[in-house]
Amino acid sequence: MTVDPLVIRLRLDRIARAMEVLKIAASTEREGFLSDQVLQSATERNLQLAAQAVIDISTHLVAHNHWGTPESYIDAVKIIGQNRIISPALAGRLIELVKLRNVLVHMHLEVDPTIVHESALSAMKDLKEFITSVSKSLK
Repeated sequence: MTVDPLVIRLRLDRIARAMEVLKIAASTEREGFLSDQVLQSATERNLQLAAQAVIDISTHLVAHNHWGTPESYIDAVKIIGQNRIISPALAGRLIELVKLRNVLVHMHLEVDPTIVHESALSAMKDLKEFITSVSKSLK
């Protein structure tokens, strides 16, 4: 079984679209972000979507390359780091995004908007690096 490049590319495109909203959040001063409920909600949703796309790509790569059975989404990201699709350092940072996704999905009433804003700032660089690394692995 081989990796389906279409599956990967569609999810990379989803990350790129999410980054457009995250870019707005990242360029907004913290006070402005904290006073804008619509931007907060859009940022939360797009962090969730980007993280889910990272998860989907990771699990696809693990399954199709027969790298084992991850016990969690976090394990899937670790495994693609161990197999050098992405750097282990990037895998560590993306694991934090996956953890945030879990909070956004399951404990949305307890999300600190300051953390969401900070996550948008850090996610921009990491997601761009993820797109570049995964795209290279498809060639």
